[in-house]
Amino acid sequence: MDARRDGITVLGGPRAHASEAGLVEVWRARCEAGARGDYVSLDPRLFIVLEPLAADIALDAGAGRVASRAVSASYVPAGAPVRLSVDFATDVRHLDVHFDPRRIGPLDGPSSGRAQEPRLMFADGRVQRFARLLDAASRNPIAVSSLYGDGLVAALVAAALSPAGDISRRSALSDRQLKLAIDYIEELCAEPIRLQDLAQLTGLSETYFSHAFKAATGMPPHRWQLEARVRRAKTLLAEGDMSLIDVAITTGFSDQPHFTRVFKRFTGLTPLAWRAERRNGAPPTPD
Repeated sequence: MDARRDGITVLGGPRAHASEAGLVEVWRARCEAGARGDYVSLDPRLFIVLEPLAADIALDAGAGRVASRAVSASYVPAGAPVRLSVDFATDVRHLDVHFDPRRIGPLDGPSSGRAQEPRLMFADGRVQRFARLLDAASRNPIAVSSLYGDGLVAALVAAALSPAGDISRRSALSDRQLKLAIDYIEELCAEPIRLQDLAQLTGLSETYFSHAFKAATGMPPHRWQLEARVRRAKTLLAEGDMSLIDVAITTGFSDQPHFTRVFKRFTGLTPLAWRAERRNGAPPTPD
């Protein structure tokens, strides 16, 4: 990230988490009246304001200033310059997510054209929910270093790049209920997980839980579990020489062909090709 600031003071170092999914940083900064900041990131970037501000901040990515003092999210494509400016003093606490789409894998919903256009200061309840959970996880080194954090990053990126019309109008899970459900799925992803167990965990009926989970995350619980299995498989593929059939069994797939089909659907690569590119040090590219 190339950053040039005038009148902006960073208040302490950021809490940071780097993984296969991307780089997540939580910052707090003080902006004096008239402050300016110019930023260019080599990777696509999400800038998410976590708390309401005392005064408007404005972002400009070349198509005019967009200003707000509310919690909001902004997406800036790789290499696109963006300017932050304020007319009046305010502190800002925000989440920055830098990611490589090739490492996260193909995402449902977003179009390639959407990923090339800046989207500034928009309100999205699903994005804010994932941002809050990542913010909370970053306070706990064990939680954020786990696959739980990677799942939140992938879900956050998918939600931010999805068209607004994809957002469900149904009642979503609370942050507490969602964290309970995601923790449970991530921990036991290789095991059969019944909808009944997740519903009981959150104190809801099976039907209500299923709808509320999808409203909160944009996907059904089974989809989250499959993605969690793929993330765990990536770790096993990267760390050692475990055979593909052993990786498949360890991560809960019925057999190696099933594992290969699901892995390629979520990453664009077969497990063998992903492992080879990962060890070569280059970002995986789809087959």
